[in-house]
Amino acid sequence: MNKLVELIRDSKNAQKEELVASTVRLPMKLNSFVEALADQVSLSKQETLLHLIEAGVKIAQDELKLDDPEDEKKNQDQADRDQKSCGFHILNTNKRHSLEDQVWMLKEGVAGAFYDPWKFNIDRIKKGDVVFLYENGVGIVAYGNGTGKVIRQDRGDDSEETHYQKLDAFKVLSKPLPAAEIKKIAGRSVVFLRVMSAIPEGQKVLDRIIAQEDM
Repeated sequence: MNKLVELIRDSKNAQKEELVASTVRLPMKLNSFVEALADQVSLSKQETLLHLIEAGVKIAQDELKLDDPEDEKKNQDQADRDQKSCGFHILNTNKRHSLEDQVWMLKEGVAGAFYDPWKFNIDRIKKGDVVFLYENGVGIVAYGNGTGKVIRQDRGDDSEETHYQKLDAFKVLSKPLPAAEIKKIAGRSVVFLRVMSAIPEGQKVLDRIIAQEDM
C-alpha cells in the first residue's frame, strides 16, 4: 500500500498528457475507497482514479510482455509458422504509443511498425497477404494487400527504424469491425495488442467485412 501511495504522489510531477473523457460506474465500496485514498494523497478523485488505472495498465503490460523484445522475437517465430498456412495478419495501428502513426497508416494506405524487433513484422508480409489494420478500442478500420516490398525510413533521428509496405487495394471501412465480432467469427480469443499477429480465420473475417460494406 505504501508503495502505491508513493507512486501516486510521485506522479504529481509527471508530464501532463492530453486527456480523453471516459465514463465508468464504480461499486459503492470501491468508490468510497477511491475517495478516501484521494484525501490521503491530496489528489482529486479523478487524478487518483487515473493513477490507479495507470498502475493496473503497467501490471497488464508486464504480464503480457508487450514491450519485451525477447518475447516479441518468440511471437514472430510462432507467427512465421502460422502465417505460412493463412496469409492474413492483424496489424495494430500503434495508437497506444502514437496517434500520428495511425493517421499516417490510414492516410497513406500503409502497414508500418517501428524499432527492433517490432519493425521486422512488416518484413514477414508477403505479396498478396491481407493485412487488417486494427485500432485499439475500435476494431478493424481498414485493410489491404501486401506488396512484399519493404520500405525503410528513419524515425526521428533513429536510422531506418520504420519499416512499412504500401497496401494494394487499400480500403478504409465505413464501419469498423469490433473486437467482439472478430472473436465471434474466429471462434476463439484473438490477440489485438501485439504489433502483428497471424489470423488463420482471416478469410471469414474478410468475407464479413465485404458483406458489411456492401450493405
